[in-house]
Amino acid sequence: MRLITMCALASVATFNIAAAQDQPPDRVFVLHSKPTGACPALDWHIGIDDSTRTLWGIIAWGDKMQSVARVTGTVDSNRTFKLQAQEIGGQNRTGEITGQVRNDGWMVAKFTGPNISCQGITVPWFRAQGGA
Repeated sequence: MRLITMCALASVATFNIAAAQDQPPDRVFVLHSKPTGACPALDWHIGIDDSTRTLWGIIAWGDKMQSVARVTGTVDSNRTFKLQAQEIGGQNRTGEITGQVRNDGWMVAKFTGPNISCQGITVPWFRAQGGA
């Protein structure tokens, strides 16, 4: 079941990228942040275009990834990012994700919108050079 869900998410992300007729991303990050307090687990699939500093992809949350949002945004030279989220299907909710990727490779973010308020989402984005 998990494999089917992952394939479905990858297909949605691929379709969204192709539909926008963008160039393929320079990098794609697939992340999972665990639930903390009232914040559900979040599954992230984010592409980055280094030349334009744009981000796009999907974020899924809820029991068995019942909610999925398309996200688009930007990242600046300080690795601070801002994404706008638009739920796909469902209730068509919107939200905003802001945060920063620290020098140690950890992302710290918050996700706010109707029925979701996540503060201090912390997940490894990449492994810092010389890290364990």
